[in-house]
Amino acid sequence: MESRYQLVLCEEEVFNIEGLNLLNISKKYSCKDEFSVKDIHLTIKTGEFFSLLGPSGCGKTTLLKLIAGLIIPTSGECHFNFKDITTIPAEKRSFSMVFQEPLLFPHMTIEDNVAFGLKVKGVPKKLRIDKAKQMLHAVGLKGYEKRYATQLSGGEQQRVSIARALVVEPKLLLLDEPFSALDPNLRDEMRELLRGLHHKLNVTCLFVTHDQDEAFQLSDRIGIMQSGELLQVGTGKQLYERPVSPEVAIFLGAKNVHYGRIDNGYFYCEDFPFKVENIIDDTTGWLIIRPEIFTPFIDEKSKDKALLRGLLKEVVFRQGFYYAAVLVGKATMEVTFQANVDYSFEINKEIVMSYNPSKLIFIPHNC
Repeated sequence: MESRYQLVLCEEEVFNIEGLNLLNISKKYSCKDEFSVKDIHLTIKTGEFFSLLGPSGCGKTTLLKLIAGLIIPTSGECHFNFKDITTIPAEKRSFSMVFQEPLLFPHMTIEDNVAFGLKVKGVPKKLRIDKAKQMLHAVGLKGYEKRYATQLSGGEQQRVSIARALVVEPKLLLLDEPFSALDPNLRDEMRELLRGLHHKLNVTCLFVTHDQDEAFQLSDRIGIMQSGELLQVGTGKQLYERPVSPEVAIFLGAKNVHYGRIDNGYFYCEDFPFKVENIIDDTTGWLIIRPEIFTPFIDEKSKDKALLRGLLKEVVFRQGFYYAAVLVGKATMEVTFQANVDYSFEINKEIVMSYNPSKLIFIPHNC
């Protein structure tokens, strides 16, 4: 009999592998409300670090709570290792969760905070204290065992929270923007810690964030969410190079996004024509023009490339690159040049740029 998990996604994933499988998960809080999350299909493989990335209010945390068992879906199913856990209470799922705030017990030592989950499970005192000490050492807090939460910095408290979540050896670690309240330098430090722990312990992680750098730095794969829907799933490289919608491209920082039509090897919009390759004529859609594909046209070495003319409005040197604003027709194009380019930039003068048409991204309207 054919398994009901054989549901093929656009990423060619199937729901027949070990790990977390969501099947048409939706959540609506009342009949009058809009869906918080709608028709989510998702597979997270055992040992994978997966991030849900999206703006505030897009449904990331709601989906995390559905997976954790803190709320029940309006429709759809949640499976873990081929077992339906949709209605199983949170405390019986063997998952751990790390929240934005550490939520430590102020009257307990750090050691007792970490050991608390093991105590609930009935683990003997000596063993649970030994395990708590080992985990505190793993998160860089050796020697902090007898301190209290009020004696720790925010970053140290969050380390304790992570240690408490991991010491019970969860089948799935859920993290809801755990570093959002930390300053930038401390966030980088905590990301490195979490990535190291993931590699060392091989724990399956589901990480919620609105920070693109965070998601790209930590994740094996990323799911882009917007308005309660999962728009695209892939590696960071796949999402950046092949977005399936203009919404994904724009969310990931694409600035040069234009709508138009393909005709005789050119993309036409109201602002300018753009030479393209291998795109069917009479197709409408969005052209994503990455800033880094351009080079100032200097000599015949660029003759095999397409050309674009515009008016240079601004150029700034920053961290090894020139960042320029070029007026092309009525549109301002954001362009990035290598710092070693041999070119004399003149503001309000024409600039001719070469580009490789194969580096353009075209998203058909009916995709």
